[in-house]
Amino acid sequence: MLELLLLAIAIIGSFAAGFYDLKTSNVPDKVCISMIILGLIIHFITGLSTGDFSSLINALMFGGLFMAFGLLMYFSGQWGGGDGELLVAIGVLLPNSTLVHTHFPFALSFFINSFFIGAFYSIFYSFVLAYRNPKIAKSFFKNLKGFILIPVLFFFCLSILLLAISQNLASLVSFLFFILIVFYKFSKSIEQGFYKRIPVSKLKVDDMIGEDIPKLKIYKNVIRGLTKEEVAKIKRIKRYVIIKEGIRYGLVFPLTLLFTLFFGDIFFLLL
Repeated sequence: MLELLLLAIAIIGSFAAGFYDLKTSNVPDKVCISMIILGLIIHFITGLSTGDFSSLINALMFGGLFMAFGLLMYFSGQWGGGDGELLVAIGVLLPNSTLVHTHFPFALSFFINSFFIGAFYSIFYSFVLAYRNPKIAKSFFKNLKGFILIPVLFFFCLSILLLAISQNLASLVSFLFFILIVFYKFSKSIEQGFYKRIPVSKLKVDDMIGEDIPKLKIYKNVIRGLTKEEVAKIKRIKRYVIIKEGIRYGLVFPLTLLFTLFFGDIFFLLL
């Protein structure tokens, strides 16, 4: 019963945070913190009622590990702080689960799956961004043609042939490597679409800054939305400002959660 409650909190909370991030580019701290607190309380109650506090210990362990990873991603400029908080929240709520069979503890399987789901999500998001800005797609194909068009096409055909003949791990890795090459080139082309110069009159709360403003101690490598106070300060000292769109990654976590619940470990599905 309590496990279903934990699952419900994880699904509802992560989708709420993910959709809010998609709308505003900012994962709400209050939602993530509430998920973490509720998870710890429920695990503590479970320990008191059963005399077994292993679920609470596992929740603290995975929560701590995920927090360390989230901080690493945050300070390296890959994630916003809210993304790490949402990862921690799910790790605390569901360190283990009897509702689905996974080769690893549920939180670890979820963590591994998030890399695969996140990659496909990023590709899809980037293509949507390119569709909305035709100049990005034009730049991508122009750069691809002048850089690696012939070897990439050859590698693609070879990968497809290997998949058709053998369907083994080597051919799968070859095909995925090809996809990564193309997406890397594509990501470089769409970077221009992530930045936009706007008058400060259009700047709003939760926009991400795309330039450094040392006077206000605001830096573009810190991935987060602007606060109301920061927006007011920027409007007082600047006429134009560069904002950054970025990939709104929060929705990856509830999607990964559902995938893990229904399919288990994606890595073993690929083998």
